[in-house]
Amino acid sequence: MNVLESIGGGLASIWSHKLRSALTLFGIVVGVASVIAMFSFVGGISTRIMEDFDQLGYDNVFFVGSRPPDNPDGLASLKASKGLTLEDTEVLRREVPEIEWLTPAVDSRVVGRAGSEARHFHVFGATPDGFPLLKLEIGEGRPLTWIDVEKSARVVVLGQLIKEDLFGEANAVGEDMLIDNQSFRIVGVLRMKEFSEMFGNSGQEEDQERVYIPVTTSMHYLTGSKRVDYLAIRIRDGSDIGAAYEKIHTTLVREHRQIEDFQIENVAEQIAEAIAGVEQITSTWNTILSSIATVSLLVGGIGLLSVLIISVNERLREIGIRKAVGAEDRAIFQQFIVESVTISVVGGLIGVALGAGLCALITFAATQMGQDFVIPVSMTGVALGMSFSVAVGFLFGLYPALKASKLDPVEAMSRYA
Repeated sequence: MNVLESIGGGLASIWSHKLRSALTLFGIVVGVASVIAMFSFVGGISTRIMEDFDQLGYDNVFFVGSRPPDNPDGLASLKASKGLTLEDTEVLRREVPEIEWLTPAVDSRVVGRAGSEARHFHVFGATPDGFPLLKLEIGEGRPLTWIDVEKSARVVVLGQLIKEDLFGEANAVGEDMLIDNQSFRIVGVLRMKEFSEMFGNSGQEEDQERVYIPVTTSMHYLTGSKRVDYLAIRIRDGSDIGAAYEKIHTTLVREHRQIEDFQIENVAEQIAEAIAGVEQITSTWNTILSSIATVSLLVGGIGLLSVLIISVNERLREIGIRKAVGAEDRAIFQQFIVESVTISVVGGLIGVALGAGLCALITFAATQMGQDFVIPVSMTGVALGMSFSVAVGFLFGLYPALKASKLDPVEAMSRYA
C-alpha cells in the first residue's frame, strides 16, 4: 500500500465513522482555530499600534533645543556663540547624510483674529520640511513652500482645531486673518490623523492647535531675532541612530565654538524603546496563548490515540491477512502513521477555516460598531497550527502504528476470529 492509498484509507476511515471522527477531530479543530485566532488577534492589535506609532511622526526624530551651558566657563564665553541659527541647518544638511528632513522652528504665542473670533494660540515658524518631518498632512489648500520662506511671505497653514474655532464649517483657505496685528493669508488647513481607540488622538491636539508660517516670516514679523528655538530632525530609515546623534552633536559643538548651548532630545530612541516594549508584550502573549492552544491540541491527540487503538483492534483480520501474504512491518507502520497524520491534517484544515472565520467575524463586528479594526489571518498562526496538527498526528499515531506493525499474522487472525 503506497502513501496515496494510506491517505485514502485515512479519509475513508473518517467518512465511515462520522460521529467518532467528529469527536476525535474536535480537539484538533479547536486547538488549530485557537492558535490562528489568537495569533491573528494579537497581530492585528500589534499592527494597529505600530501604525499609530508611525502616524505620531516622532520615529527617527531628534529635537535640538537651546539651553545655557552647564559650566561657568561656558556661561562666560556664551557671547562667542550665536545660539541655534538658520546657518546650523545648512551645515547639518551638508555634513550629516543620515538626515532626511530638517526644519528650524520658532515658537511664539500670540493672539489671532479672524472676523469677530479671536483667541490665543502658538505660531510655529518652520520650513516646508516640517510637514513631512512630523507627518502632518494637508486637508485643504497647500503646505508652505520654499518660495514662501525666501520671500518671508505672510501666509499661514491652520491646524484643524484652530480652523474650526475661527471659521467653524466654513472654508478658510483664501481668507485673511490677523496674527499679532499682522495680516496673513490662509493657504492651507491640516487634516486630522486617524488613530485607533486605544491611542485616542495621541497628542495630535498640540499639532492641530497651532498655526504654521514660514520661519523667516516669524523672525521678521514676530520675534525680530535671528535665533531659532529648536531644530527638528528626521533621520533616514535604516540609518544608525546612535551614529547620527554623534555626528549632529559633534557638528553643532564645532559650529558653536566648543560651547554646548544646546540639548539634543533623542525622541527616536524613546519611540524605539516603546516599540520594542510592544513587541515584547506581543511575543509574551503569543507564547502564553500558544501554550493554552497546545493543551487543546494535546487533548485532541489523546482522543486520536484512543480512536487509532480501536481502529487497530477492529482491523486485526486485515492486518493479519496483509502480513500473511508478505506485507512488511514497515508497510503496516506506514499505513497507520499516514492515516493518523491524514486525520489530524483534516482536523487542522477545518481548524484553519474556523480560525479564519473567527477573524472575519470579529472584523465584521468591529465594523458594525463603527470601529476601523481589521484582523487579518496570521500566516504565522496558520503555519504553527498546521505544524502542531501534523506533529500531533505523527506523535500520537506512533504507538498504534508500532502495535499494528508488530502483530503476528496468525495471532492477529485468531484474535479476530
